[in-house]
Amino acid sequence: MAISRPKAIFLDSNIALRFLTQDDPTRYTETARLFQAIERGALKPVLSNIVIAEVIFVLTRLYKFDRLRAYKAAALLLRLRNLTLIERTDTRRAIEIWKEHNIKYGDCLIASQIPKNTVLVTYDAEFKKIEGLRAMTPDQFVT
Repeated sequence: MAISRPKAIFLDSNIALRFLTQDDPTRYTETARLFQAIERGALKPVLSNIVIAEVIFVLTRLYKFDRLRAYKAAALLLRLRNLTLIERTDTRRAIEIWKEHNIKYGDCLIASQIPKNTVLVTYDAEFKKIEGLRAMTPDQFVT
């Protein structure tokens, strides 16, 4: 019997934010199921420094988390089971995506970082404009 490898998922910042802030009960429930699957080892999370930067920025500016609370939230993400942290960005590809699809440049940078055979889990429908990128909501992915 073959052992199946965990499915790799790239977590967008809005997924982390819905989980960390619990500001939307439905989306919190969806993201909590996703994070539970990660902790069971069924999913292999992928994050990037860009996502971490966005999460910290939004938590401190919009949600008014103090520095320690924002640190603890980011540290929680960095302790996810089997986490891969992407630090490389393909700026040339990102600028082409930005030119072609008129998507926020930060999202284009994220799109340039997603490894092959990895699904982007996001609530941002803009990513669906990018040909060849598999983007799904947590609910679509888990079910």
